[in-house]
Amino acid sequence: MILNFKQKKQKEEKDLTESKYRNEYKHVINKAQAFIIKSKLKALLKSDGFADENGEYFIRSLYFDTYDNRALAEKLEGVPFRDKYRIRFYNHDTSLIKFENKVKHFNSTLKVFCTLTKQEAEQILNGDYDFLRGAEEPLKRRMYQEFTGDGLVPKSIVDYTRTPFVYPHGNVRITIDSDIRSLVSQGSQNSRIDIFNPNIPTVSVFPDERCVLEVKYDEYIPEFIHKIIQIENSMTSSMSKYAACRRFV
Repeated sequence: MILNFKQKKQKEEKDLTESKYRNEYKHVINKAQAFIIKSKLKALLKSDGFADENGEYFIRSLYFDTYDNRALAEKLEGVPFRDKYRIRFYNHDTSLIKFENKVKHFNSTLKVFCTLTKQEAEQILNGDYDFLRGAEEPLKRRMYQEFTGDGLVPKSIVDYTRTPFVYPHGNVRITIDSDIRSLVSQGSQNSRIDIFNPNIPTVSVFPDERCVLEVKYDEYIPEFIHKIIQIENSMTSSMSKYAACRRFV
């Protein structure tokens, strides 16, 4: 079943920011590890309300960067304070499109976002930013500065299937992202990226079907959850899906 994310839009618009930095950790895991963790979490935690009957949904993100790839360079160099900008929507449903600014400070993250209409997203992709200049939302006005001042341009599409779990105590959110795919290079970075085309050519980032386990929480994570997500012979990773996908475009 393909969910209609328009049903969630009113709730999203009431809370357009995560009000504070959250702890975030990532692990790159194999398919077998992902299966075991999912099985254990399904017995104890709830999904996040967006997932279908299989407990998952599809995410497409279009990442922006400067012409000289500032965000990518800062990630590869390990700059402790950095941010990324992206357009994101779910299950190819354009009734809810988000523009997100994700700020990273060591292992803490802060995410600020606003909603866009499909027409607004198309205007941005076409290089028409004037409508952002006098927008009511502060993030849209900042978008205008980033696009016109710092020269943000579309760089890469990142697709994946997400299995989410949430737990209220500690505001814990655990996600397992699989089938991570990137847009195949179109030959020119000036080529318009057709984000709304579900059939654009993509390539698997991990041919061996590895997944990304992400753990987010506020002040603490309950011990029983911590035990479930412990991965043998695995260390916390600084893996970035955007950086991994930039190998292909």
